[in-house]
Amino acid sequence: MPKAAVTTAKRSSAKKSVKSSMPKTIPYRRIPNVIELSKGALVVLWRQRWTIILILISYGIVNFAIAQGFSSGLSVTSAKTQLDSLFHGHLSGLSGNLSVYALMLGSFGGSSTGGGGFGYSMLLAIIASLAIIWVLRNSSNNVGASVKDAFYKGVYPLIPFVAILLIIGLELLPMILGISIYVTAINDVIAVTALEKLLFTVIAIAMSLPTIYWLSSSIIALYIVTLPDMTPFKALRSARDLVRKRRFLILPRLAFLPIALFILSALIVLPFIAWAAPAAPWVFFFASLLMLSLTHSYLYNLYRELLI
Repeated sequence: MPKAAVTTAKRSSAKKSVKSSMPKTIPYRRIPNVIELSKGALVVLWRQRWTIILILISYGIVNFAIAQGFSSGLSVTSAKTQLDSLFHGHLSGLSGNLSVYALMLGSFGGSSTGGGGFGYSMLLAIIASLAIIWVLRNSSNNVGASVKDAFYKGVYPLIPFVAILLIIGLELLPMILGISIYVTAINDVIAVTALEKLLFTVIAIAMSLPTIYWLSSSIIALYIVTLPDMTPFKALRSARDLVRKRRFLILPRLAFLPIALFILSALIVLPFIAWAAPAAPWVFFFASLLMLSLTHSYLYNLYRELLI
């Protein structure tokens, strides 16, 4: 065989070997639907139920002693009486109870100790969140978790976690501004005709789109930033890489969470508002503890699925 042919054959075989050794592009794995994510979140919570319960009890006791987060100053009994008088008909009771529940949601985190109560409640909720995330991470790695280690070791990324929360707060500004413009236009009768109302609705939606786009990755960054030696901006970049080309799949799964939590908490609290109003604030507070654990378990499960 001529030398040129031998050389060409060697080059061809070398190219084939290089191509075969190159890593192939692995397609994204299917993201579980909301039912599968919810089941996975509940399984993890059940597996770590005693640790999570003790964390929530600790948070509840300290919150009661320092911030009194469940005591919003709202008298459920008097509010229920006043609102029931505004509604008439077969659905008057339900409408009044839902209105009281909405007032409880709006006043949650208030305090009878002064304006600093909300700040204390937020700080305690962040600390409890970090402890829960630490337990969830150890559970996913099949490592044991204790309440002491959850608070001692899990709270170390407090500053990066708060930094991500502040960034999320800034990302919410366009949506808040858009909704404020819409509410002002409706309440001040700036928008009168159907066309004008539609115009302000479109403006509100358009201003909300950047917020929705940013939140689809920033929420995931909350769980990335709790990793060792992770900075806020590095966590945000990693989160953007995780959700790239999958935002439209992730957004419905994120939107499902607040809707499901609202319905679940309402089912827990509304019976007490209707038949045991004095106990409703207590039940509402303990329901909020349950919602906190469910939120982190669901979102952390989503984050883990995006890594695969």
